[in-house]
Amino acid sequence: MEGLGYFFILVGFIVMALETVTPGLYLPALGIALLIYGVVLLILPQYAFISAIISGIITIILLNKFVYGVGKDIKIGAERFVGKIGKAVEDFDENGYGWVEIENQKWLAKSDDKIKNGDKVEIVGIEGVSLIVKKA
Repeated sequence: MEGLGYFFILVGFIVMALETVTPGLYLPALGIALLIYGVVLLILPQYAFISAIISGIITIILLNKFVYGVGKDIKIGAERFVGKIGKAVEDFDENGYGWVEIENQKWLAKSDDKIKNGDKVEIVGIEGVSLIVKKA
């Protein structure tokens, strides 16, 4: 039993080391489960299998909560303004273009509405580097 425990510890380390060359975080749960299985196999063999299963499940839960879920809703650039309210800082021209201020930043905007300086606008989309707005 002792040799088998050390074997699973070694395999667990190898699987976790493979994670360093295989991006994606697919192997940590397996590596940790094998490592725990090997350690518990050396100490309390009757609990080795169940402890490996539990540790693998806990690892998957923790990875989902703190690693895989992080950054899914991160928006950068102009897309972070969609749905927010800004203010026109000038009258929009006859082509529907003008400048709006949102979160202390000035952005070129386009609208089908007639927008005047000081009007509240809602950002409804993005076109290139321009915000698409409508009167709020």
